[in-house]
Amino acid sequence: MIDGPRACQASEFEEVIALINQVFRGGTDQDIRTDYPLVFNHSKMEYMRILKMDGVVVAHVPVWPREAIMGDDRLRFGIISPTVTHPDYRRRGYATRCLRDCIRIMEEEGVPVSVLWTLEATFPFYHQSGWEAVGSQGRLYQLHPEDHVLFESGTFDVVQYDPRSTDAFDAMMKLHDAEPHRISRTQEEYHALLTLPKTTTFLAMRGEEVVAYLMFGEGVNKPGLIEGGGETAGLETLVNHILLEREADSEIQVLLPLVPSNLGQLIEEKKPGSGRRIEEAKGVGYQMMRVNSLEKLLRQIKHHLRSRSTGLHGIISLVCRETDETVTLRFRDGEVDLSTKRLTEVVVLTRRELTQLIFGPHPAAPSLEFSGATGEILNTVFPVYVPIWELDHS
Repeated sequence: MIDGPRACQASEFEEVIALINQVFRGGTDQDIRTDYPLVFNHSKMEYMRILKMDGVVVAHVPVWPREAIMGDDRLRFGIISPTVTHPDYRRRGYATRCLRDCIRIMEEEGVPVSVLWTLEATFPFYHQSGWEAVGSQGRLYQLHPEDHVLFESGTFDVVQYDPRSTDAFDAMMKLHDAEPHRISRTQEEYHALLTLPKTTTFLAMRGEEVVAYLMFGEGVNKPGLIEGGGETAGLETLVNHILLEREADSEIQVLLPLVPSNLGQLIEEKKPGSGRRIEEAKGVGYQMMRVNSLEKLLRQIKHHLRSRSTGLHGIISLVCRETDETVTLRFRDGEVDLSTKRLTEVVVLTRRELTQLIFGPHPAAPSLEFSGATGEILNTVFPVYVPIWELDHS
């Protein structure tokens, strides 16, 4: 007998965690609930969608609503965390049913976009529900212990973050919240992320003042330098310190979003031209996205559209083939008007093609070709980059 998809109940929580650990954490000493504490906890069970067969949990897909701060824009999106099916019940559509239940939740809550990270082998599974692999959203740099000579040790003291220190905690929150491109976090979320297992947070101190922080992960899911913020000189001291602590034959990956950051600018300055697509990093995977609502998405990135459209003039109607949802954009030299009125001539794209257009295509995807004024406008205002640090991945 099939039961679900539906929310996980308290009595089923441990069974769900055991299934996920069996599939994704076998052979390690890590636990999915402590690796991703903001997703797998009792307060989020409504977002943990399960399906049971004859009383056994056989499939589970969680969705985690988040908000990206992108300059003056606020974009809501839902992260799809590890999708799992019991090995004895695969290829029966159970995980797909849970995944589409997550889509229903996002649509009901007005979340216009979804994001996940996965392997290329699973692309077809997500394609059938409307997700599309997108262009690279980050950069990977490789550092070695001998690279410490590239980074000044500076005059700052370096200490490890002590979770009992409220002053240090408040300082790190303030430094991250000063970033114009980031994921919004509550105090509770900051506390959980800054104390993840197999991660160490280093602080650069000027007397009693925290001027920079840098997180170093050693887990299978978040390996390397996964987030940093604060003064560039302080970050340089911290990179120097971490490299000096590593064994001679070790390698450290630096994982950075594409949006500007002090850490990103520092690493590029010291290792110019060595950045690669973040998908080549260990523990990251390929990013796939889904446009749940075209209108809500474009309204939530309206400041981006304005900033990219200076000098552009024209009007375009975009139509989602599957839903017939229509959004018309009128550009007038940095001014953008958005409506749902449909023009006579429209650009009709599938949901997956809209995702490619807005967030950039995966290298293996056929390129979208637009001619004339339409092509000039679309190729100028897109793609959009969502600023998700590795620490916020799940």
